[in-house]
Amino acid sequence: MTTQTQSLPATAGRATLPAARNWPRLAAYAGIAGAAGLAVLLPTGTAGAGWFLAGQVLNVNGSRVYPVRVRAHAGRRITLTRTPDTARSIPLSFVWAAGHARLGEVISVDRATVTREVAEITRGSLTAGVRGYTSSYVFEGDPRTARGLPFDEVVVDGELGPLPAWLVPPTDGPADDTWIIAVHGRGAPRGEVLRALPTLAASGHRTLVVSYRNDVDAPPSPDHRFHLGHTEWRDVLSAVEHARSSGARDIILAGWSMGGAAILNLLRDWEHGGFLRAVVLDCPVVDWNETLRMNARQLGVPPVWTWTALKLIQHRLGVTSADLDYRSLAPRLDVPTLLYVDHDDRTVAPAPTVELAQLAGDHVTLVETREAGHCRSWNLDPQAYEQHLTKFLKSV
Repeated sequence: MTTQTQSLPATAGRATLPAARNWPRLAAYAGIAGAAGLAVLLPTGTAGAGWFLAGQVLNVNGSRVYPVRVRAHAGRRITLTRTPDTARSIPLSFVWAAGHARLGEVISVDRATVTREVAEITRGSLTAGVRGYTSSYVFEGDPRTARGLPFDEVVVDGELGPLPAWLVPPTDGPADDTWIIAVHGRGAPRGEVLRALPTLAASGHRTLVVSYRNDVDAPPSPDHRFHLGHTEWRDVLSAVEHARSSGARDIILAGWSMGGAAILNLLRDWEHGGFLRAVVLDCPVVDWNETLRMNARQLGVPPVWTWTALKLIQHRLGVTSADLDYRSLAPRLDVPTLLYVDHDDRTVAPAPTVELAQLAGDHVTLVETREAGHCRSWNLDPQAYEQHLTKFLKSV
């Protein structure tokens, strides 16, 4: 069996000055990377450092970092601290404690600052001195306010309680009886899906954008920890059953990052009996072991600390090392599957995703990018990303 492989242009939307592949080292990744950076500074032993690192991977309430400062703002121009992110002329947003703005193209770059267009201020006001962070999610709000899409607020009956969701009808003609269930990533809002939502809505299918345990507007897990997809999959299954009871004949599962891991966990034991029509995964966590080791290597964390953290994570979640690696699920990918992977992803290890595609064979279409980063293939080239997604959805 062979894997169909397609590529997005590596240079699309790329700024000329920054080294794009370095951005993840400076990004405030809410979990592994930030935790490892702090762990390096801790004057403690291996067990204590491993405990701290494991806690940061699983902790729900991580501290927010605001590394970017507004130097000036006038009209539709903003000058920000120069970082590899702010200097990249790709769609991003700037988020601060009291506001949100979509950033336009880069106008100029000097040694310390970047001046960019402001496409829209969606919340709050921008003034010099405000500190914030850049976000690849780009859009904030709900499907109507952010993307002009009609939707209904619905509630999925989850294992731990009510799970709010957006139900978006198709934009082209009446809805058919296939539903798309869209699952965001670790610590992300439902708004992560807003980038791709117009393309999903144009497919002729209803799209259910779901929440799951430990989301801001969803019930917490009993231990108030992320389970890396190992319990979150039950909330995805609840969404599947909601679609079924609402008249869906079959479903397409779409997941980003840890949302992809939750979907893979679901597929581990779920006998879909033909109810699953297709799968779309964007930079999914296919191997948590390698992902943690990759982040630790980037930040100089001693291997023994990483080993200890992995053992503690397995103990806290009641899983084995093999449970954290989904490559063995390749035979269960028995429906058409679209995988996006970026080879310069410094948040989630990309190699296991490529290997999963190779093992799954002809069922998988692999879209590979470079210099985009984690779940940023859309940001790198929205048109190409949407063309691949549209073609895939039409093919299934």
